[in-house]
Amino acid sequence: MCYNQGMKTHVLSVVVGAGLAYAGFAASPFSAVQKKYIGHGWDLLGMTPREVLAHADAFDKTGLDGVTLVINATLADGRAISHTRIMNDPPWPRDRLKDQIAVFKDIVKHPSLRESFISSWWAPVKRLAWTDDAAWANFAANMATVAWLAKEGGLRGILVDAEDYPHSRQYNLMPGDPAYDETAALARRRGAEVFRAIFDEYPDVTFLSFWLLSQSTSYFAAPEPIAAAKAKGDLWPWFVNGMLDVIPPTARFVDGNECAYTYEAEKGAFYRSACEQRTGALGLVEPENRPKYLAQLRAGFGLYLDAYINPTNSPWYFGPVDGSRLNHYRRNLVQATAAADEYIWVYGEQKAWVKWSGTKSNFTGTKSNFNGRETWDEVLPGLNDMMLGVRDPVRLLRRRTAECRAAGKLVNLAKVPDVPWRDDRQAQGEYGREGGTVFLKGVGNGCYVVEVEGRPGDLFGIHFKYKGVGGSSTVYWQKDHKWQWHLPGVPVPIADGAADEWHVGETAVRIPEGANLLALQLAANQRPGETCWFDAVEIHKLSGK
Repeated sequence: MCYNQGMKTHVLSVVVGAGLAYAGFAASPFSAVQKKYIGHGWDLLGMTPREVLAHADAFDKTGLDGVTLVINATLADGRAISHTRIMNDPPWPRDRLKDQIAVFKDIVKHPSLRESFISSWWAPVKRLAWTDDAAWANFAANMATVAWLAKEGGLRGILVDAEDYPHSRQYNLMPGDPAYDETAALARRRGAEVFRAIFDEYPDVTFLSFWLLSQSTSYFAAPEPIAAAKAKGDLWPWFVNGMLDVIPPTARFVDGNECAYTYEAEKGAFYRSACEQRTGALGLVEPENRPKYLAQLRAGFGLYLDAYINPTNSPWYFGPVDGSRLNHYRRNLVQATAAADEYIWVYGEQKAWVKWSGTKSNFTGTKSNFNGRETWDEVLPGLNDMMLGVRDPVRLLRRRTAECRAAGKLVNLAKVPDVPWRDDRQAQGEYGREGGTVFLKGVGNGCYVVEVEGRPGDLFGIHFKYKGVGGSSTVYWQKDHKWQWHLPGVPVPIADGAADEWHVGETAVRIPEGANLLALQLAANQRPGETCWFDAVEIHKLSGK
């Protein structure tokens, strides 16, 4: 890989994901799993699936991969079925829910909604006695119905919020419960019963909880974590062990770590937490369940959008970074994305994900109407593109390129120079041009450098064709035509395929603070006889002044 620093040349072997993402976009070029963003919020809690579907095109302009959906139906007596009462409601008849299936199937056809989850609250209005077989069987049956609905509707899985909004203290030892050890055994048994019902209906379900064992990080450093939980009368770890007792190898669970609302990437908090979920939490997992826990856990995080618009006197306040509160959110999102195994969920209260219109439902927790409410992208301009760019720069490139082309504003700024840069210490090889195509043959370390000026925050799309052996492409940064090597480069992914066929290289990058020029290197690091070609190089400015 060509890496020109004045008269010095270096070969890069590792690119740090977090720094890479802040300079450009992609959170980690080496990730084996595509990261996914799930939208949650007061607006979504008040909307029916049909209302979400009616606004699906608007969701496709966000940076989301899925949202949380609430079931909209009634019992035979006319009472509304509610995700907030799933633990206390009588059995939910499937024949009254089956009309939701077609709506869900249409919802997941949209790329921004493909990873959607059905919401459920696991904090009962009336506490279930751990000794009450009938009450727990009823709850398990309702969760089986939710799992059936998610499976049949093609949804990714089930979302669980176990925060104790009703103050029923379901997962704490209470007066009237048996002694702690006996109640802990019951909690484990009930967890197994509820999750067995879910897994029987949806064996490959993804179970996304706003927290699992991340709720109990204060126990992680204790000499005996289980003893620390017992001292507080905490039954939740035992309930989670019940899930692990029965989980099939096809299912997976996401610890969403709601505590991450307060995390700062500057302190490495997301990386630390991901490590804690895999190490510190093991003290709360029974030995026989540890292999399953490690194999099927997906460490995740919750991010709280309101903190980036709240006033300075709010306890939930994140101020500007490099002159912008959106930059602060970007910095935290980048590290959360790099540290998460797969899922990030993003929560907001005051604003809306899309501009809702013609809706009737309101989230009962707020009594608030979101019709016409400002969107998060309106109060944090550029948020949708930024989120998509961090998670999937190629998808952002294609979206913005299509918009600019439709508006007649797509201009190719790339000019490939006739003269390449070469490492004088490895001067072997040939460079040349055949029409609009440049080639490198047997080049030990060299590149053509395509420079385009811009301002910090400007978004550019990069696109070219490539074939051959030994070539690569990376965007580096300059300021006033001086290389800024402290700003990590952004590799341009090239589609795999046969060496004698043309393949596409493309990505989107945003110029970071401290730079005013992107430098696309069309490079080679070859052995004698190897050749590669670059053709149809295009760099388009997709946003900015």
